[in-house]
Amino acid sequence: MPRRNSKTTNLRAQLAKAIKTDRLDQALALYERIEKKEPGEPRWSHRKGDLLQRMGRKEDAALAYERAVDGYATKGFVARAAAMAKVILAIDPSKGEVLDRVDPEAARRLHRQNRSVIVTADTPPSPDSDGPTTETHSLITDALPLITDQTAPPGETRFTKPEKTEDLKLDLTDVELVERPAPRESLMSLRPSAATLAQLPAMPLFAEVPRNILETLVRESTLVDVEDGQRLVTAGTTADALYVLIEGNAVGQRGTDLQSLLLGEGDVAGVSSLLSNVNYGEDVIACGRVRALRISKLLLDRLVEQHPPLDDVLLEILSRRLVATLLRTNRIFTAFDERTRKNIGGLFEVRRAPAGTKILEAGKSADAMYLPLHGRIVANKRDGTRIGDMELGHALGEESLLTRQPSPITVEAKSDVLVLRMSAARFAELLLRRPDVVQHIQILKRRQLTQTY
Repeated sequence: MPRRNSKTTNLRAQLAKAIKTDRLDQALALYERIEKKEPGEPRWSHRKGDLLQRMGRKEDAALAYERAVDGYATKGFVARAAAMAKVILAIDPSKGEVLDRVDPEAARRLHRQNRSVIVTADTPPSPDSDGPTTETHSLITDALPLITDQTAPPGETRFTKPEKTEDLKLDLTDVELVERPAPRESLMSLRPSAATLAQLPAMPLFAEVPRNILETLVRESTLVDVEDGQRLVTAGTTADALYVLIEGNAVGQRGTDLQSLLLGEGDVAGVSSLLSNVNYGEDVIACGRVRALRISKLLLDRLVEQHPPLDDVLLEILSRRLVATLLRTNRIFTAFDERTRKNIGGLFEVRRAPAGTKILEAGKSADAMYLPLHGRIVANKRDGTRIGDMELGHALGEESLLTRQPSPITVEAKSDVLVLRMSAARFAELLLRRPDVVQHIQILKRRQLTQTY
């Protein structure tokens, strides 16, 4: 180990001891020495600012936080930079210029280098830009429509698509789909690298929007600190805000799912707020101390009205999070090994159901599993009796695919609806490779029926 690192390690040990014994002046001096030895690590400026705040030296704390803003932004940790800017504005509201230092350029470059396909609300990459070629997509305009197949048998709902067209796929990453550690294995933030953050859903919200939108987003969001065991989000309550995790871990739990999902820096909680008129579908509970940016739905709606391309970015965040959660927690997919689940992510396509499209029809088998994302859908019984509006974000058609039985209800698009779709052929191929999954699901169903009756 190089001598400088050895000295830094020793200084860190001294620092931990000084903080533990409340020798704050000594701790401050140690922070300054470590900061000089590791000038490229913004965490030391960040922690030094925390200590100065604790000592009541707010002006000095703001200066330390400003260095942290610059350091985080330069490294591509744009969400952390935004959080630091919020702390500075809380200390001194007159320092509005700090928002100019939340520069997304490094984060944008990392995001585009680490993804082959991007959705952006900002300027798309130019052909002569550095790095690998990155395609841009618009989920709203590039999604192919569902076209009713008039040649389908009477007992089957089936859709086709325009000839010589390619499906729009989600560019899901390994980072989103791999197994997460058990919630209590680590109470500290996993501290992902900037390159890892570039592949997570929160990144485009900060990296792929124009500077004026980013500034408003940072200025009007709220920095929240949640203690261990407290909730960021409560299932069943009105979905009124999106949360971007900055530090720490939280656990996402859905009532019918088999596993909890550990969330960390770069993950988003409360994605239901990106849907229309729904409640949160999961509990999100802090696992240790958590810091997050709370972005209200009202703010997001206003920014979309001001800059419509932002809607595409929000839909991509929603799509990727819903698929990742489905694959890691839903009973249909939890029996698959990690590698298979990664492959499953690529089987979903983004499609558009024009108003009036019957996605499912009572008495007919489904042609795919659907995850409705955007728009309005209603359900009716087979005799036409209205059941009511359906919540978005919940899987449709998977029961019909599993049991090969007709759907008991009709689900119709009352507006243009954006859906994620896995075709029956892909679903069947998946299950053929793993028949044990079908058996597993059937056992679960029998248990549910036993408990119900």
